[in-house]
Amino acid sequence: MYDAIIVGGGPGGSTAAWRLAQSGVRALVLDCARFPRVKLCAGWVTRRVWAELVLDPATYPLTLQPFARATLELAGAAWETAWDHTVSFGIVRREFDHFLLERARGAGAEVIDGVRVSRLERRAGRFVVETPRGDFTAPLLIGAGGHHCPVARALGEIPERESVVVTQESETRIGQVQIAAIAPRPGVPELFPEPDLRGYGWYFSKGDFLNVGIGALDDGRGLHRRTEAFVERLVESGRLPRRIELEPFRGHAYSLRTTARRRVAGPGFFLVGDAAGLARDVSGEGIAPAVTSGNLAAAHALQRLDGRDEEELASEYRAAIDARFGAGQPGFATRLGGLLPRRWLLSLGALTCRNAWLRRRLVFEGAFGMG
Repeated sequence: MYDAIIVGGGPGGSTAAWRLAQSGVRALVLDCARFPRVKLCAGWVTRRVWAELVLDPATYPLTLQPFARATLELAGAAWETAWDHTVSFGIVRREFDHFLLERARGAGAEVIDGVRVSRLERRAGRFVVETPRGDFTAPLLIGAGGHHCPVARALGEIPERESVVVTQESETRIGQVQIAAIAPRPGVPELFPEPDLRGYGWYFSKGDFLNVGIGALDDGRGLHRRTEAFVERLVESGRLPRRIELEPFRGHAYSLRTTARRRVAGPGFFLVGDAAGLARDVSGEGIAPAVTSGNLAAAHALQRLDGRDEEELASEYRAAIDARFGAGQPGFATRLGGLLPRRWLLSLGALTCRNAWLRRRLVFEGAFGMG
């Protein structure tokens, strides 16, 4: 018997579990994957995220690529933005997520990976989570299992029409010598907006690893074509010699709060990260929202265990999520994109890339949270 069950062991779930376990809560983490596992993500973590995690990046023992520069390339022209301090850190999600999950385990949380939730329901004020390894019960449930999280599917009242971003990514260990030979800016993230501005590709080396990917607001049918075109673009530029064998590209999806919202909390449950649809508008960055909402969910769960009314806490959590991530309305850039003719929108996108102030404020510091 547990006080709380967290479904999903990524940054959001492990952060919530760590916080709860530190407070003496009997917390169980369930995840369908076996850790360490491959996770799709360009993989950068801002200074604010490290603060939310109560971690000093200087003490992080695994792959870490600090950077103070980033570039945008559009229509063959590249523009660099530089800061006078480190604005973010590249990490490898396979390592990073496992590290955070082990930290939660070290604090006292029980972790069972490689187990899939087959069904869940609430009976007499307690959630029953059914798995092939048996049933687990707790009065509190935190859904942190990503876009297809079973808690979100069962309780999140997912709208029929969500704004869904689909991605494909490959992360390959090729070694720093090889990276130095092919990458024009080793250790610096390079972003490549799609010609129609409905997504972007990225090329980012981190220690021994090269991360290449692309994401777009799409129905998925055109993503394969976008990926092939982007890879060919990297080949033609010399960034990706044909002799290099990349790890297979893998697909992933996540929703945005721009057109419809999931029910992020209800009696006895809270959703965090991609399960709640909290990825950043435009950039799709998800680590910071996952960690922030994981902390918020843990704080509200602790209050429930102290006897606070569950309906009141669910309402407060929803309000806290709205205050931090917006009330589900499209951001300024998204609204503007829906109003302007296509040719104006493309011209505005090109202007944003070329103008140093707009590039810094709207793209890197606004959409990606750097700074």
